[in-house]
Amino acid sequence: MGSNPTMLELRPDTVWDASTAPGAALPLVGRDLERARLRQLLVSTVSGQGAALVVRGTLPGIGRTALLEHAAQAAVGHRVVRLQGSASEADLPYSAVHLLCTALADELMQLGQPRREALQTAVGLRAGPAPDRMVVCVAALELLSLAARTQPLLCLVDDVQWLDEASAHVFAFVARRVTPVRVALLFADRGDRLGGLPCLTLARLNHTDARKLLRATLPSSMEEAVVERIVAEARGNPLVLLDAVRGASPVQLGGGYGVVASHPAEDAAVTSLAPDSGLLLLLAAAEPLGDPARLWRAAARLGVAPQAAESLEMAGLVSFGPWVTFRDPRLRWSVYGQASPAERRRVHDALARTTDPVTEPDRHLWHLAHSLAGPDDGVGARLARCAGAARERGGLAAEAAFLERATVCTVTPSLRTERAITAAQVCHAAGAVDAAVRLLAVAELGPVDASNRARMKRLCARMAFDRTRDRASVTRLLESAEELDACAPSLATGAYLEALAAATFTGHLDLFRTILPELARRQPRGAGRLLESVALRCTDGYTAAVEPLRFTLKTLEQNHEEEPRSRLLACLIAADLWDDDTWHEVTRIEVERARAVGARAVLPYVLAHRALVKIQTGCLATGQALLDESRAMADAGGMPSFVPLEALLGAWRGREHPAVSRPGPAGGEGGAVSAAVTKYASAVLHNARGAYEEAVAATRDVLDSDSLELQGLLLGELIEAAARCGEADTASAALERLRERTCLSGTDWALGVQARSRALLHEGTGAEALYIEAIERLGRSRIRTDLARAQLVYGEWLRRQGRRIDARALLRTAHASFLHMGADAFADRAMREVLATGERARRRVPQTRSHLTPQEWRIASLARDGRSNPEIATALSISSRTVEYHLHKVFTKLSITSRTELHLVLSSAETA
Repeated sequence: MGSNPTMLELRPDTVWDASTAPGAALPLVGRDLERARLRQLLVSTVSGQGAALVVRGTLPGIGRTALLEHAAQAAVGHRVVRLQGSASEADLPYSAVHLLCTALADELMQLGQPRREALQTAVGLRAGPAPDRMVVCVAALELLSLAARTQPLLCLVDDVQWLDEASAHVFAFVARRVTPVRVALLFADRGDRLGGLPCLTLARLNHTDARKLLRATLPSSMEEAVVERIVAEARGNPLVLLDAVRGASPVQLGGGYGVVASHPAEDAAVTSLAPDSGLLLLLAAAEPLGDPARLWRAAARLGVAPQAAESLEMAGLVSFGPWVTFRDPRLRWSVYGQASPAERRRVHDALARTTDPVTEPDRHLWHLAHSLAGPDDGVGARLARCAGAARERGGLAAEAAFLERATVCTVTPSLRTERAITAAQVCHAAGAVDAAVRLLAVAELGPVDASNRARMKRLCARMAFDRTRDRASVTRLLESAEELDACAPSLATGAYLEALAAATFTGHLDLFRTILPELARRQPRGAGRLLESVALRCTDGYTAAVEPLRFTLKTLEQNHEEEPRSRLLACLIAADLWDDDTWHEVTRIEVERARAVGARAVLPYVLAHRALVKIQTGCLATGQALLDESRAMADAGGMPSFVPLEALLGAWRGREHPAVSRPGPAGGEGGAVSAAVTKYASAVLHNARGAYEEAVAATRDVLDSDSLELQGLLLGELIEAAARCGEADTASAALERLRERTCLSGTDWALGVQARSRALLHEGTGAEALYIEAIERLGRSRIRTDLARAQLVYGEWLRRQGRRIDARALLRTAHASFLHMGADAFADRAMREVLATGERARRRVPQTRSHLTPQEWRIASLARDGRSNPEIATALSISSRTVEYHLHKVFTKLSITSRTELHLVLSSAETA
């Protein structure tokens, strides 16, 4: 559908993948046609034509409620009223209409007296004889009409099958007569209570869409064979598919090696089985792949005849086909959870003996470990050695599962403590914080030497930093590194680098200033150079540190063995050096690495760094998707999200965020980088709006600092704002600081921003040469936002020089770039400048409306009323790009140049 811009387009879903946090909002996979139908319903309501639609599906969990919720979220500009049928009220006449009257209480009082009293009497709000049902129906229709006077109304009625009979009649009556009113009625029905209305029947998901939904739900990596088995068991039911993995930790699902035990109410069909059939059912539950050949080999070893399967299939519990599939994945968990430990050990022993230890050593060992009645050092050692192979199959979660089981199998106290700590570290990296805490408690029970005590302290400090990102947690990271340095020097380097990255991010490098030089001398060559370069940056400033930082940046970029938290330093250093290519590449690689292994503890950080890159390169939609994913991952792990980045994204879009209007202290949550991003967001927003005094106030203190967090970007904003509001001394001081950085960096991004900033403080031909240089250099960089800013300020300068035609062309280019990015505030600033060049719109003529298509008319009307492109896209359920396409056509047809001229050719009366 996207190939034709004049057709209704679907907005792309948020970017999700296998690392998406469980419990976060998930895309409506496989429902494109259904979503299109819902959006057409909303579009028709916006255009003044009401409609009704029944979403029908007989299967529980097929997605009726999810589609209603999707409609509610897409109905921007609508008033939304939610109603729901209830089995407990199905015998109470007009109980659902009572909910409608409660939701529209103000409108109810505006009804004419006869109809108001009829409704009030029907729903029990006043005493009196039972009103005529026809009067109640007409009154309900008028009530909805009143509610839709000021804005379209979306009324959602879920669980129609539980509506009382009288309410069902009222809603059916209204739904057939709502066309002249701006009301959309959307019903979700498991049966056929509202026959005769337009209907949307939900089918099961196909195999491809079911896989996509499962991958978006999984908290960790999982083997393909297990994914296929779960998809087959769910049989296209979205709720069953989600429940198959919901509530399980990454370690429990690690690689699909095991089955999660749950203990719901006993199933009579299960408890009444013959012993052999019950044993075969448990065997099928314990075999995660659903492999029939393996199952029957194990069954033969247990002495279970094939005839035992007949009763299972007759009861509809299990199907024995290409996969051994349960009627519901949850039944697999229930059967396994209700079995006794002895029964589980017996089936795992049979599975271990029928799994080839040569071709499938990890699965053989997994079943063997679960067949043990007690710990076994030999099996524990083998599990620990096999953890690496498990990681290749299922990522960090699978490795954590093997290491945790190795801990359980270990007898020797000191070895058990060692393995518990290692397992805790991997569990935390995989996002299983609860498992990590549990394993640390196990480690505390055994003998803990100085080295292991320092390792435990480091992990506890890391978890504290993820929760708070404050000075105390950075101090704890540094203290644990110092303890490791004293007892296990080989582990100290990574610990120091992690603590340094945390201190850099939070702005607490003062904790390191006195010790960094000595640390640099004592660490291995690569790490020592990194520590030395950061020490120079802290003590001697930017000039002394540029070359060492540039060298160590390449070291970090190429070092695949270093811990990911240490490599986060590369993201900060690249931005500080204005190295946009390395900044882009490092963040891309870090996101790919974290996703590939399921490093859920560090993934929110790398996603946030990547989002900042995308925002600066003008890919605001991608930046939003990355921030959404980062927030979901952080919420799932109990971590704070990166609110300042959301504020920055909003600033580029021209929207003020509370983090900008009420910024917190620099040392608060997220520390210095967050404070710097918040200041930067404030400056961007104010400069876009032309509020230059406010932009100066937000960034003035950058002249008194020289820390490693977005200083160059802040200086660029300060120079523009100070130059525009007459603070020449402030602008000159900021320019000197900027030139020190950009000349040493030497990248096109750095020198382009420098040229643009210098031009703002020059006049005559010198200024023009600098503007041209800025555009040429920034055109060779990745930073499209700065390129468009350079085009904008150059166009503004040309207009002030009286060169209106030259200015108009450049300003139009900047305007188009900002529109494409979605940077609405800067787009409006550019259009104001276009109009200031002297362009004039023609006056409205009577034929204006006939020149536009209905879609163009709706878009033009909303744009004239001050709605931004994203807001129009949301209101009409189309893409921002389609809005832009139609607006360009509108401008051409009406012989105008921008939305600010629409009021000259479109009157309010015409668009009513």
